[in-house]
Amino acid sequence: MPPSVNATPTTTPQPRLPGHKRSFTMYVVSGFASVATHYAFAIFAVEVLGWRALLATSAGFMVGAITKYLMNYFLAFASDAPHLKAIPRFAVMLLILFAANGAIFWTLHEHYALHYMVAQVITTAVLVPVGYLVNRWWVFR
Repeated sequence: MPPSVNATPTTTPQPRLPGHKRSFTMYVVSGFASVATHYAFAIFAVEVLGWRALLATSAGFMVGAITKYLMNYFLAFASDAPHLKAIPRFAVMLLILFAANGAIFWTLHEHYALHYMVAQVITTAVLVPVGYLVNRWWVFR
């Protein structure tokens, strides 16, 4: 017997990502929040807990990374990806952007002799859109 003419294939729709305007804005806000939590933790650890500065900033970086992950996952990209999939991807993305930050900064500061803050602002301007796209299309997908 032939299949019913009215049979429609069932497909699972892809979850809809927030629009770029909202998503990018929240991505930038999460960046500011992650820097703020990084710095706040580092200052607290040095000034109140008496930690050495390198340990304090390293731990602060991790606190900032957790802040950024959570804000990106829930707010910027409204992801439904399992954390066991998204967290390793986020870690890989962080390592790649860390290396790219160093390479671009070194080139601008050492090779082109730009002031270190000018070099960092340019580096950040280059990497923020890259990080956004990698997070949107790979990490939190």
